[in-house]
Amino acid sequence: MSDKFSHKWCATVDDIKTEDWINIYGRDIIKSKNFFKANEIANFVGVSFHYLLVYRKDTIVAIVPCFSYSMDLLNIASSPSARKYLLWIRNIFPSFLKLKAFVTGSYAATCEHFIEYSSSLTPDEIIEVSVIIGGEIQKRSKKTKASFVFVKDVRERYLHYVKNILTNDYRFFVSFPTTAIPVIENIPYPKAIRKKNRKRYRIFKEKFDTDFHWEVLCDFSGRVSEEFYSLYKAVLDKAKNKFEFLNAKFFDSISFLFKDKSFLLIAKNNTDSEIRVMELVLEHEDKLIPLYLGIKYKNDDAKVLYLNTIFQTIKEAERRGKAFVDLGQTSYYPKTMSGALVENIYYGFWSRNPIVKWFINHGLENMFTPPPIPEHVYLEEYAEMAHRVLAEKGFVLIN
Repeated sequence: MSDKFSHKWCATVDDIKTEDWINIYGRDIIKSKNFFKANEIANFVGVSFHYLLVYRKDTIVAIVPCFSYSMDLLNIASSPSARKYLLWIRNIFPSFLKLKAFVTGSYAATCEHFIEYSSSLTPDEIIEVSVIIGGEIQKRSKKTKASFVFVKDVRERYLHYVKNILTNDYRFFVSFPTTAIPVIENIPYPKAIRKKNRKRYRIFKEKFDTDFHWEVLCDFSGRVSEEFYSLYKAVLDKAKNKFEFLNAKFFDSISFLFKDKSFLLIAKNNTDSEIRVMELVLEHEDKLIPLYLGIKYKNDDAKVLYLNTIFQTIKEAERRGKAFVDLGQTSYYPKTMSGALVENIYYGFWSRNPIVKWFINHGLENMFTPPPIPEHVYLEEYAEMAHRVLAEKGFVLIN
């Protein structure tokens, strides 16, 4: 152990001063202390939180938020053939690959990793702090009786950084990539995309405007959070991949903790004002983050509602002067046809259990097959501009 550094674990983000958190994570809303507070307030069933703090004297120089829970690996498998095979096995062994996990990152999805240290560290100090982080994560996983360590949501741009912190016996696999749509200055959407995609936009926008309209709601606490949860649950129930299981209390806490930085985009029927879509959006200084979507499925208009939710979020980003919309994972075809560009995300795995370790090294890669990503849809004269907007924000784009 290092004589220069010490460490401790705590069970709540309240034990960490806001200025210490900002010193490590900056002011990005999705990496904020309040976002983790919302996770804690929600009191998710079976989820316990753990925060590793590394000190140089009395100064925090690294923070690694973690949580432990029982995890179903089938829910994050990206390979369709592997999913079918696992479902077949479940007919015989219902609990196959349902394991206790010790996870780095946020329980609620962020498409961000959270293994961070201070930029003030020297190269030699980084090595010492990395040894502490790597060792403590493994020790804590044992203490929580987890079968494996799961490193969530490492974007392509950070993969080398995270690997250098952890021990070299972690295995990383490409999972569901994340998506973003750039807002090109002085080029209103959808002018920069190809003719057939602009036509698609007009057709579905006209269909939407015939039957629905948009409203923005900034305070969605209480009853509104309950209503949003019911629509979110309808989307979750239809999803093949379920990254987490949230509750109304989480959405209520987001409204409370992010009063001026969150809102709901709500689509209502023109005739009776029935709510058909609710999208929870976080607002950062340079981006909008559509965090979760809820749809009341009815008739055959889900495609119209979903596509127009993408369109309206882009328009909202334009109105608010943002650089891009951070759309997140899945639904790659409708997103890329709407102008999304894509960056890979990786999952990391480690286990001390010999059987689980063997599976990680020899079987897990079959569960993670990157989904097909369509080529971008930008006109030649705007493609470089669109890519540059996101490249300047750190994206390592694959389309």
